[in-house]
Amino acid sequence: MDFSGKVAVITGGADGIGLGAAKAFKERQADVVIADINTDKLAAAALQLGVTPVRCDVSSDEDLSVLSGIATALGPVDIVMANAGVALGGRFEKIPMSEWQRLFDVNVMGVARTINAFLPEMIERKKGTIIITGSSAGLFNSNGMNAPYAASKYALQGMAKALAVYGRPLGIQVHYLAPRMTDTAFPRSSVAWGHKGSRVTSDVDIGSDFDTVADVIRALFNGIEANQFLISLTKDTNEQLAAFANTQSPF
Repeated sequence: MDFSGKVAVITGGADGIGLGAAKAFKERQADVVIADINTDKLAAAALQLGVTPVRCDVSSDEDLSVLSGIATALGPVDIVMANAGVALGGRFEKIPMSEWQRLFDVNVMGVARTINAFLPEMIERKKGTIIITGSSAGLFNSNGMNAPYAASKYALQGMAKALAVYGRPLGIQVHYLAPRMTDTAFPRSSVAWGHKGSRVTSDVDIGSDFDTVADVIRALFNGIEANQFLISLTKDTNEQLAAFANTQSPF
């Protein structure tokens, strides 16, 4: 695909996979807008890449309205990557409902808000690409300590499938990106609720057995070129999904 001159909007674009995608789209001559809630990282990323920064909390309709206005001022928005998210886990019974709500406001409703900020104009033009950053945890989760996060990513998979079916006859191309654990600050920022119900932030070295941002971005652009709906970095994805479908058991 030729991305030259196309406007690409990326939420959660100041770090990790979002920053990697912003760099890749910029290298392909797209006009890139990155949105993030972290103003320091946002300013640094914009300076590094030469892209347009917008401070945005995806749980806020007002912030997304501002983002839409700034982005569309550059031209029709061709690509939206709904990538912003937060991590949360721990012992199921110890996680406050307020934390579940906070996570879903960002990981699920934030994606819906982001898409809705740009979808009507894409439908009017009969043209657009939407990328939803999910997770392998939304395909075959088996980690008993990340129920809120996994639930949000399962919800995104359902949202992406429905949007793909709805959008295809309207000229909208949808991709569901499902990375594995990736070597970014994101997994290290995960909040875990332990035995005593205390809020503990992990700070661990995730090692070298996981994917790099470069791996994810390579898979993303290969998937876009091939017009794949599911872009998974898990080996033997289809076989694993088929095995789960045959047993309907997480064990």
